[in-house]
Amino acid sequence: MTELKKLAIGGELRPIHFGFAALSQWCDLSGLGLNELHKIGENMSLSNAIDLIFVGLKHGARKSKEKFEYTNDDVADWIDEEGMSVFNEAMEIFSTQMAKMNPSDEKKKKITKK
Repeated sequence: MTELKKLAIGGELRPIHFGFAALSQWCDLSGLGLNELHKIGENMSLSNAIDLIFVGLKHGARKSKEKFEYTNDDVADWIDEEGMSVFNEAMEIFSTQMAKMNPSDEKKKKITKK
């Protein structure tokens, strides 16, 4: 397992992970379908962005075998208390992890040549 990223939020350093389980839950919360994931950053509502951070934290805790008994409202409150920098950092972690889920064209060429 790759090392999970940690996000300082809610008074703790918490694991955060955006894998397929997190994306699946976020799609259910946001109403977006699999065919719309490429639009994930286009006109995302604030509530959808908070939900995205929430599922990332929830699934980071799951992968770390830690309890996570918080709600998306708790996550919003943490952002209120800590400011937009924690919001921006979470979204940057999301972008980085999504880039790793989509192999580059060069990697795709190597895979198809084997």
